[in-house]
Amino acid sequence: MEEKKILYTKDPYKELLIFASENKCEVEELDFRLLSFNTSYTYDNQEWIKVNEKELKIFEEDEKFLIHDLNIKQEYKIEIYFKKFTHSSVFEINLHTNEFCTLLKASVRPSEAIVFHDKLALELLEAIYKAMIKENYLLGFRIFDFKKQIIEFNTKVKEKQKFDFEAEFEVCKGVNPQEPTDEEVKYHYLENLKKHNDVMNRNYVAPIGKDEIAIERIKPKEGSDGKDLRFKILKALPPKTNKEKVICSDNFEVKEDDESIKYIAKKDGFIIQKKSIYEIENYLEFNKVDFKSTGSIWAGFDKKVIIVIKNTNTLEDAIGPRITVEAQELEVVGNMAQDSVLRGKKVVLKGSMHHKSTIIGQKVEVNILRGYCEAEEIFAETLENGSIKAKKVNIKKAVGGEIIADEIYIQELGGNCLCNAKSLIRIEKIQGSGNKLIIQDLKAFDKEKSGEEILVHIDELKKEQENLAKEIEDTKHTIHVSKDSVRILQQKVKELMNAKRAIPQAYKITIKDFNQKIENLNILANKIETLKEEEKINIEKLKKIQDELLKSKIINKSGKWNDLNEIKFILLSPRKELSYHPHNEEKIQCFELERIDTEDGSNIYEIRSISNYKEETK
Repeated sequence: MEEKKILYTKDPYKELLIFASENKCEVEELDFRLLSFNTSYTYDNQEWIKVNEKELKIFEEDEKFLIHDLNIKQEYKIEIYFKKFTHSSVFEINLHTNEFCTLLKASVRPSEAIVFHDKLALELLEAIYKAMIKENYLLGFRIFDFKKQIIEFNTKVKEKQKFDFEAEFEVCKGVNPQEPTDEEVKYHYLENLKKHNDVMNRNYVAPIGKDEIAIERIKPKEGSDGKDLRFKILKALPPKTNKEKVICSDNFEVKEDDESIKYIAKKDGFIIQKKSIYEIENYLEFNKVDFKSTGSIWAGFDKKVIIVIKNTNTLEDAIGPRITVEAQELEVVGNMAQDSVLRGKKVVLKGSMHHKSTIIGQKVEVNILRGYCEAEEIFAETLENGSIKAKKVNIKKAVGGEIIADEIYIQELGGNCLCNAKSLIRIEKIQGSGNKLIIQDLKAFDKEKSGEEILVHIDELKKEQENLAKEIEDTKHTIHVSKDSVRILQQKVKELMNAKRAIPQAYKITIKDFNQKIENLNILANKIETLKEEEKINIEKLKKIQDELLKSKIINKSGKWNDLNEIKFILLSPRKELSYHPHNEEKIQCFELERIDTEDGSNIYEIRSISNYKEETK
C-alpha cells in the first residue's frame, strides 16, 4: 500500500478514486495537497500558450477576457495522502456566485477554533483553491485583490491569536453584460415639480429657468456582452426605441451630441404646449385657482412669471382650499380659502385672507389680513386677528393680532394687539385697550441668532465648559493613580520584546488606554479654550444688541392713551423686563430706554416717557 503519491492531473478528485481503488481503501480516508498548478490558453483551439500565475493577470483586462474564442485549461501537481498520517486545519468552505455567475465568493469558517500559526494563510488559500477545483473554477484567474484579502485576514487572526469567526472573500470576477441605453424622452421641467410634495399639484404650470434643460431625448445605445466565470457569453439586450415627437418653439436652444438631444430654455418662464409645440410664457391669468380647475401652481420665486387671478364673485374664493400658488409676482382679486398659500417676491391680495391661510413673500400688500403673513415688507389695510412676521410692517387699521418685526407702523390701533419690534413701534392713534407694545430682540428673518437665542447659547457654553473641567479632573486623577502600574507593564513589555516573546493583548490595551488619556487631556484643554473664545464672541454680540435696544422707541403720535394698555422693554444683559401702563389722562408721545450710570460703576435702566416728542426728519 502506498502511503502517498505525487502526480500531475487535470482532475484531482478523479485521482483520489483511482488511488483508493488501487490501494483498496475508502476515498473518505484520502485527501490531497495542491503543490502547484500550471495554466495554458489558446484562441480558437490552435496553439496552446503556457503561462505562470503572475502572467494570468493579463486576463484581468476585460478586453482580453471577453475574446469569444478564448479557451483555458489547467493542470495540477498534487500529493495524495492518508488523512490519518497528517493533521491540518479544517475549514468549512462554501462557494457561492451572483445571479450571472460573474462574481465568486468564498465563505469560510473553522470547524473548531484554530490557534494562529505561520502557515494558516497558506492552508486557507489551498483549501479555497481545492473547493474551486471541485466546482470547476479556474485558479488564480481574474482574482484581482483576492490574495490581499487573505493577507488582511491573516493580520486580523494574528491580532486575535485565533480563528473563531466566519470570513468572506471575493475570489474572482467575470464581466457583467453592460445594459443598453434605451431611447427615452426626459421631461426635466416636470421632475422639478416633484420636490414640492403637494398632493394638490396637477402640474398645470411647470416653471423653467434660462439655460436650464427642459426636455432631453436620450439616444439609444447598444449594450455590450459579458462573460461568466465558466466562460459562457452573456448577451446584452437590444435598446428600446421611443417614437414620441418633441417639437419646441424658438424660445428653446437645441444642442445635440452622441448621448442625447437637449432642448434648453432661452428665457425664464413656464412651459406650455400649444398645438403640440412646447412654448415658454411669462404671464398667466385665471378666474380662480382650485383643485378642479388647475390644482396648485408652482411657477417659481425667480422665474419671471406673473400670475393674475381675478374673481369678483363674492360667493366663491379666488384661491381654493389647500391650494398653493407660487410665482415671482402674484395679483389676486378675491378671497383666500382655508389652508391656501400664496408665495412670491411681490404679492398683492385685493381681498381677505381666511384665518387659516398663509402668504409668504418679499413685498406683500393685503386688504384684510386674517391668516399668517411673512415677508420683508408688509402693507395691510386691516389686520384682523392675523399674525405677521416681517422686517417692516405698515398697517392702516389693526383690530387684534400679533406682529413680530423690526419696525411697526400703525395708523389706527384698536384693541388686543401684540406688537413685538426690534427698533420702532410708531402709532398715529390708539383707540382700544388690551394692547401690548414690546421692544425686544426677536428674530424675524436674520440668519444671526436673536438675543434670546444668544443668551441660551451662552448658558450652554458655560455648562459645557463645566462638564469638560470635571472630565479633565477625572482624567488627571485616573492618570495619577495608574501611572505606577502602567510603568511596570511598560517595563515587562520591553523585556518580552527583547526576549522575542508574544506580548499579552491585555498589556497592549492597558498601555494604549493610558496613553490615550494623556492625549485626551490636551484635547479637552483645547476644547475649553475654544468654548471660552466662543463665549466671549457671543457676549460681544449681546452687548451690541443691547446698545441697539437703547436706541429703540415706542411712539404714539396723538399722545392719547386708553387704560389697560402695556408698554414693555425686555433687556438681555442684565436680563430684565421694564413695564409701564399708561393711563387715559396721560399724554405721552414717546417711550424709550434710558441708561443711568451709578457711582459704583454699574448701570440702571429705566423707561423714559416724553410728552412732547419731535420726530427726527429723515
